[in-house]
Amino acid sequence: MLTSRWLMLAVLFAARLALGYQFQSAGSLAPFLARDLALDYAQVATLIGMFILPGVAMSIPSGLLTQRFGDKNVVVCGMALMIIGSVFEGLAANYPSILFGRGLSGIGGAILTVIMSKMVIDWFIDRDLFVGLAVFIVGWPVGIATAQATQSRLAEGLSWQVAFIFSAVLVTLALLLMVMFYRSPVPTEPAAPERGKLTRWEIGMVSLAGVVWMLFNAAYFIVVSFGPTQLVEQAGMPVTEAESLVSVMSWEFIFALPLGGYLAARLGVANPILFGALCVSIIAAAAIPFSVTPLLPFVMFGLALALAAPVIIALPAEVLGARARRPGLAIYYVWYFGGTPVLISFAGLLNGQVGSASASLLFASVMMACSLLFASAFRFCQAAKFHQLRGHRAARHGSSLALGSKQ
Repeated sequence: MLTSRWLMLAVLFAARLALGYQFQSAGSLAPFLARDLALDYAQVATLIGMFILPGVAMSIPSGLLTQRFGDKNVVVCGMALMIIGSVFEGLAANYPSILFGRGLSGIGGAILTVIMSKMVIDWFIDRDLFVGLAVFIVGWPVGIATAQATQSRLAEGLSWQVAFIFSAVLVTLALLLMVMFYRSPVPTEPAAPERGKLTRWEIGMVSLAGVVWMLFNAAYFIVVSFGPTQLVEQAGMPVTEAESLVSVMSWEFIFALPLGGYLAARLGVANPILFGALCVSIIAAAAIPFSVTPLLPFVMFGLALALAAPVIIALPAEVLGARARRPGLAIYYVWYFGGTPVLISFAGLLNGQVGSASASLLFASVMMACSLLFASAFRFCQAAKFHQLRGHRAARHGSSLALGSKQ
């Protein structure tokens, strides 16, 4: 059986694609849920956020469970929860039932998000980390774009219940691939016990990285979720056409994400890519409500995020050793899971209060500006630590020379 790291990456990619497809279901089916169940924008935003919120409670336990049962076994259990949740949503007849099913799917999705990132890092930490992470995270936007292209059409042609069930089918296929093909990498050196505690510096750095990732993703989710509404309001587009136009932003991730990873790894331009792309994303998100050619700002926003994403998701790996990886990534994702649904829900409230999706999209631009500030703080602290360690080594070296001269 093939056991190359690229096959493992393909399996993890398929699981992440199914994860993105299931996440997007609430956004893509929002007009149909609002029509049949009389939901408002705040309730739709809550459904979107409910897929992420359980991660607050599951991030730390996920790491502990993998220590006892192994990465693959816990991921398979998480995928089973995603399947059950989607089936429950497909059989639901009211908002509380859909919310409950969404929560079950969110618990499973949280497990996958935390653990699969570690699984990719384990396979690619020695080389091609940016490329491996870039290919892995492509699965999420591909899943979202596939959902945008198919779910509203399934709901129109059949029903929104069928669209929920179909997402369960995709997760089932990904689960079968995981069971049949995935294995953990063979350690290159004797395994050492994992540290139970992180240093204060490690906690601070993974927290900074987590805030960057939280703001980055929340802005993306808001543009993906409220962008079609903006096009319907501004240009009078049909829902399906608006969904297809916004999905172009996600489809370009297929090419731009690996490109960002390749440039960062091969040319050593991670920082210019990171800060340049974040600046472009701020301008593009702010331009969406005012553009007479709506496709252009969506394309620019998607391109900027795709180039920056491999660098951002690799930030924890830059400050965490192998033995600190599980607890460090757990803290990293606590920020993502805790803050992202709150920010999405706030964007939904803005939409309802102002009466236009423009307010939500401008809020996304503000979040990208905050992401730029926190990314700058991360690099500043990282550089300060490097100079501090180099100073300590120089001082010890000087002491050794002085001692040798006395002898």
